[in-house]
Amino acid sequence: MNSLTTELLNVAVYGAEPNVNLATLLSHARKNKILLHLLRALKIQGNLREHQESNISKVIQVVQTLSKLLKDHNYAFFKLIKPVSYVPADVDLLIDAGQVRSAAHEIMRLGYTVAVKDPYA
Repeated sequence: MNSLTTELLNVAVYGAEPNVNLATLLSHARKNKILLHLLRALKIQGNLREHQESNISKVIQVVQTLSKLLKDHNYAFFKLIKPVSYVPADVDLLIDAGQVRSAAHEIMRLGYTVAVKDPYA
């Protein structure tokens, strides 16, 4: 594990004081998709934190909406829960193969469109 990743873990997960430039640490946290977690751990406020909090709220709303919509389907969210707080770039959803068409139609009624027409994606 490189030293910057070790530093990131020490600060974000274990609450250590940063021993590197904060901008460098924030950049590394963003690349590792744990920027929100680091901002929270360091109690950093401001536009960046507000933006990250807003993004996670939007993801949570999507998950809540999809959960209600797909209550009669056999599904699971994939890569959504992690041991640290982070803002995912998207919401990954696994659907039972026999229910894909039905679920896709339900989701498209919300205004989403099919981006990849691949039975495995």
